[in-house]
Amino acid sequence: MADPFQSQIQIKPDYIIDVLIRGRWFLIVPLCISLTLGLGMTLTAKKSYQASTSILVQPQRVPTNYIRSVVSSSIGERISTISQQVLSRSNLEQIIDQFGLYEDSVGMYQEDKIDGLRKRIKVNIDHARQGAEAFSISFTGSEPQRVMRVANTLASYFMDENLKVREAQAIGTSEFLDAELDKTKKRLEEKEQNLAAFRSKYIGGLPDELDTNLRTLDRMQQEITDKGLLLREINNSINQLNSQISSMAAQKNNSGMNGNDFQDFDFDELEAGEDADLQAAQAQYESLLLRYTEKHPDVKKLKRVIEKLKEDIEAEKAKKEKEQSSDEPGDDVLPDMAWDPVAPLRAQRDQLAAEANNIKGEISAIQEKMKIYQQRVEDTPKRELELQSLTRDYGNIQDVYNSLLDRKLEAELSVNMEKKQKGEQFRILDYARLPEKPISPNVKLMFLLSIAGGLGMGGGVIFLKELLNFSVIRREDQIETELGLPILASIPPLEKPGGRTKKKVEWIMFTCCCSYAAVFLAFFAILNHKGLDRTINFIKTTLSL
Repeated sequence: MADPFQSQIQIKPDYIIDVLIRGRWFLIVPLCISLTLGLGMTLTAKKSYQASTSILVQPQRVPTNYIRSVVSSSIGERISTISQQVLSRSNLEQIIDQFGLYEDSVGMYQEDKIDGLRKRIKVNIDHARQGAEAFSISFTGSEPQRVMRVANTLASYFMDENLKVREAQAIGTSEFLDAELDKTKKRLEEKEQNLAAFRSKYIGGLPDELDTNLRTLDRMQQEITDKGLLLREINNSINQLNSQISSMAAQKNNSGMNGNDFQDFDFDELEAGEDADLQAAQAQYESLLLRYTEKHPDVKKLKRVIEKLKEDIEAEKAKKEKEQSSDEPGDDVLPDMAWDPVAPLRAQRDQLAAEANNIKGEISAIQEKMKIYQQRVEDTPKRELELQSLTRDYGNIQDVYNSLLDRKLEAELSVNMEKKQKGEQFRILDYARLPEKPISPNVKLMFLLSIAGGLGMGGGVIFLKELLNFSVIRREDQIETELGLPILASIPPLEKPGGRTKKKVEWIMFTCCCSYAAVFLAFFAILNHKGLDRTINFIKTTLSL
């Protein structure tokens, strides 16, 4: 048994035309109904209008080579930020109250009104204006005049918010840099104080004074050498004077006794308190030192006698000063020693000895100073490391401070530029105009949907009808292919009484249906071309006439 869904008839154009002619009513009637419903829905649907404002992002008027703006965000980011501010609840409530939106929606919640209004506002960024940044703000509503006013108001909101946002960002950046600059300045001053304290504490031992310290050490060493030579010369002179004094004392004493008679010298016969005896004892003591050491018994004995004589002389002087305190001070002067030829040599020797002591003291002082400078030289590497650490920290903070200072000055210039509205601004290219053609309902879309719906429904019915009546023989070739019988002769269709009239009436009705569909198609075309409002106003004007 053959599958009824798998027809053996070859589908040809004449077969399709025959099927369409036989099912013409299934095409024209749904098409007329679909066009009627589509036109009715188009005319009765709620109309929506859209007004749009184009805004150009105008670059700053001052060249960026002179002043750089601190607002570095992209146009998309700033528009997104401004959109959030403009579409905030407070602004939308102000727009609703200002233009009387949703006056007919008495029982509508405020949240639903705000959400509905937010959905009717659209912001689109356009990058196709010869490299310039631009964007558009559109608003959709049912009243053209109100839609235009709302769109222009939104554009003014965007322009005002842009100025506020840019100025706020510039001021915020300037304040931030100012605060950071103060913090960095305090840190810099602290490092400066630390560096100054370090230099003050180790003054003279800093790395840059190393050459000076080395030269000072060389100079001091040279001074010690020179003073050592001078001291050696003075000591030689003292030794020569001692020799002369000893010789002269020996000659004086030899007049009364010689060296061989020294053992017969009676030390007890010396009268205490007499200066001449003291001088003679000193001369004899110096003469003995030339032959003996200080440990010799005679030398020790004579030394004790000299000390005793000195004590007696000092006691006698003190006694005379006490008794003759009111007398002239010249009375206690020692007797004139000019007669003694050894006295000048002794005075010269004492002067040289004092000078030698002074030189020794100077050498000791120079050596102490050399220790200080030597310690400074030895501590120079350590101080250099510490100074490098302080200097490095100070240099880094100073670089940061200078950088912040430059940016702070640029931020202040940018703030002044934004306040004087010389920075980047929004400029309206096209103000929102009164919309004449509604965007909803979409006449063209309704037209296409009506045609597609009517023809699709009719085509579906014809397809089902042909599919269900697969066993009906409608053509001559079906007898040979499906029944396998040869055709011997063909009989023309028999005409029934009244068949011609019925056929004419049927074609007249079909023509009327086609004309009805053509009228609706033409009306849809006029609506799409002229606009819904203009067409309706024209019809109303024509009917009123």
